Amino acid sequence: MDSVGPNKLPNNVPGRYYTTEECDGCAYCASVAPDNFGYEKDSNTYYVSRQPKSPEEEECVREAMDDCPLDAICGDKKTAVREPAPRRTNAA
Repeated sequence: MDSVGPNKLPNNVPGRYYTTEECDGCAYCASVAPDNFGYEKDSNTYYVSRQPKSPEEEECVREAMDDCPLDAICGDKKTAVREPAPRRTNAA
């Protein structure tokens, strides 16, 4: 049987980023992106409580993912929250 890697933690909200059972509760992610990670006391783990909603949050979550000491944060790094394009107005 092939290994499929660590399991996603159940408290993660749906979306491109999530934490896995590899999390040891070090809190690095919550220190970098406190608006996006929550803590589960019973399992001493952190989970994605809110997907990034702005480029600034995206940058923080990516930093947490890139620097997680256990590589317990996963996600699609190619997808990014982008600033909305300026509205075009018709010049008369």
